[in-house]
Amino acid sequence: MPEYLTAREIQEYYARGQTSLVVDRMPFLTDEAREVIGKLGFQIIIRPSDRTLESKESDAQRSSVCSHRSFKERLHAGKQLVGTFIQTPHPVATEFAGKLGFDFLLIDMEHSAMHIETVQSMLQGLASAPAYGIVRIPSIRPENIASCLDAGADAIVVPQVRTVKDVVQVQNAALYPPEGMRGIGPGRATDFGLRIQEKKDRPNKDTVVVLQIETKEALDHLDELLAVPFYDMVFVGPGDLSMNLGIFGEFSHPLLTGETERVFRRAKECKKKTGIFAPSVELALKWLELGVDLVTLSSDLGLLAQCAKKDLSRLESVRKEFAS
Repeated sequence: MPEYLTAREIQEYYARGQTSLVVDRMPFLTDEAREVIGKLGFQIIIRPSDRTLESKESDAQRSSVCSHRSFKERLHAGKQLVGTFIQTPHPVATEFAGKLGFDFLLIDMEHSAMHIETVQSMLQGLASAPAYGIVRIPSIRPENIASCLDAGADAIVVPQVRTVKDVVQVQNAALYPPEGMRGIGPGRATDFGLRIQEKKDRPNKDTVVVLQIETKEALDHLDELLAVPFYDMVFVGPGDLSMNLGIFGEFSHPLLTGETERVFRRAKECKKKTGIFAPSVELALKWLELGVDLVTLSSDLGLLAQCAKKDLSRLESVRKEFAS
């Protein structure tokens, strides 16, 4: 019986298809191991004991260790969430960034060179981190939607949504019958079939779909889009939206901020969660202060570039100072 368990050992059990571990007494768990247990829904089960007191203690320990909160539950709990885009197509990127304190990582398939095999590996890299894994799919195609959900994404962001027809297409691809037309199979989301029977009752209860508002056409159809009930959040893409409005890159322009605030106001009235991309800390703070539920701050490459430029500039200044 193990005296203590690490995150890596939990992952190894899980990778072998084991979703629980039976022990005589609760082993010591590192903080990282507890995070992985919660994320994977892994169970530490204490063998029954004849001693009543010991049994009660085991039950208390088990319930505290094995609680698992889906992203949908976290999203609707009311706490604002902050994450970043991931552009680097490698699981090390998500494994590392997932331990930096972000609530979620938004893997960007739309504007990065990555395919579903890479995305699944990146989501697996997040298994040892507390951050949730969201995927922005490349386009509104059923295979993009279903494959990312099957790969274990905690949520998907659907870009370029313009009309109710688009929303219905997303619903059919993202939800199992009777709400949609998604096919069920032994993908990573069901532990490769080991937990597939759990989809028998309420199969769509943890599915999170985010629709991106980033075109003038979407603004024109906003009330119609918000009237469709199945999805959880609208996410404003200020880059494409500013391009569509003829003010590309002017993220503080009154026209862009005014339309963005209108989207958020109407979304709140329709009981939808709200999200946005913020290229800077200043804009992130602004949207958080206005009550936006989810803010994506820059990206892994954007943050790297910012820090590299800052440190190189400082280094060059110090060198010039010493040389003078």
